[in-house]
Amino acid sequence: MRRVKQLIFLGLLSLLIISGCSQRKNPLQMNIGNGGLFENTFEFSSLENILNDPVGRTLLVYLPPGYQEGIASNYKYPILFLLHGFKENGRSYEQFYNIKTIADQMTSTGEIQPMIIVLPDGSGRFGGSFFTNSVTPDGKNFGGRYEDYITKELFDHVLYNYGSTIRGIKYKVTQRDSTLYKDSIIVDTTCKIDTLEVPDCPPESIQYDTTIYKIPRDTTWKDTTATISDDTAYFRQNFGISGHGNGGYGALRIATDYPLMFGSVSAMSAPLSSDSIFLRPLIEAFFVSNRVAKCSDGYRQINIDPDSLDRLSSFFFAMAVTFSPHDPASTDYRSFFKLAPPNKGVDLPFDSCGNIVTSIWQEWLKNDIKTRVLNILNVYPDTLRNLKIYIDCGDKDEFGFNEQAVVFYNALLGKVPASNITFETYSGYPGYPALNNSFIYDRLRKVLKFHSDCFTAP
Repeated sequence: MRRVKQLIFLGLLSLLIISGCSQRKNPLQMNIGNGGLFENTFEFSSLENILNDPVGRTLLVYLPPGYQEGIASNYKYPILFLLHGFKENGRSYEQFYNIKTIADQMTSTGEIQPMIIVLPDGSGRFGGSFFTNSVTPDGKNFGGRYEDYITKELFDHVLYNYGSTIRGIKYKVTQRDSTLYKDSIIVDTTCKIDTLEVPDCPPESIQYDTTIYKIPRDTTWKDTTATISDDTAYFRQNFGISGHGNGGYGALRIATDYPLMFGSVSAMSAPLSSDSIFLRPLIEAFFVSNRVAKCSDGYRQINIDPDSLDRLSSFFFAMAVTFSPHDPASTDYRSFFKLAPPNKGVDLPFDSCGNIVTSIWQEWLKNDIKTRVLNILNVYPDTLRNLKIYIDCGDKDEFGFNEQAVVFYNALLGKVPASNITFETYSGYPGYPALNNSFIYDRLRKVLKFHSDCFTAP
């Protein structure tokens, strides 16, 4: 009898436990929707170069949970271009920092609105392109036109193939530099696409993607024209650009070069001020890391094989490819390094004694983000009035980018509305300092939230 009572008691207890569990929500469980991360390889003519870097690049595009249903309902997805850091490529944000997992979770919990995230490859021979056009002084391609690659070829491709705020229009910018802001318009020829309907565009313009658009190749096409002006805030506010390191530099440069295209920009641990006060310690470190005595022949004998260079030296040579390809008409070879026949190469901004070469340094300063932005604002004070800016950096950045970020932020105060710029420094913890490549997983959450708050779609 006692045995029977024990069994009845245990049975009732089990029912209570099951009932209790079924009635309460387990805080450890979340219904996380699955977005998609799609990878393709394309050739981009903008990336033709003399260094034998590939023109074929892998492109990853993240589509949020419910994307296909959203497209069917004409949902207007905002787009974020996310540029990778130094010594990385388009796959790095997923391979090292789990961007899909972060975006899926934040979208599903309502922390961010659904968005398309574009992850291009901007790697170069020495580890980075700074997503900037690399041309010789006579205007010829050197390392590749990476800014054109993003703003022209890639921008067109993304708008044609993925649902967006203004879907299916092919864009180009008639004036590249935002110093020509008052004359700049985004204008073009071609397409109007609504949900899955056949677009009105000439066949040479459309990118066929049968997983998204069911477009018969014998369609009768007609030309249309769309003009996007500064008054079309909805367009601008729903395109953002971000990046880490050399990608953060590229993001800020592109956003300020094209103020009509992007409404928000963020830069994580990026080089934002190249004042000589920051350059000199890095020059000293360059000689030390290469074990070269100043004013010796060792400088000319540095092995510039990318696999042999340390991170700092690679950074210098990558910047030289971007900012100071050697002028074919110049006979000054004090800081010249040959990269391709017959006599094509780059100039570093310092010679074998560590002295700054003024002519080359001036070329680097022209590409300095702080200098560029201040020059733009001095000519057209309202140029960036609609651009939201977020910058951050770890307090132990080994390249001194944290100090550069402070200088950049302070230079912009009073030049742009205070509410338009956010600056954060962050710390590590014992044994794990906040270096240039640290805590990117955590910073990505901040960046996605920042851009989501700036977007106005749907």
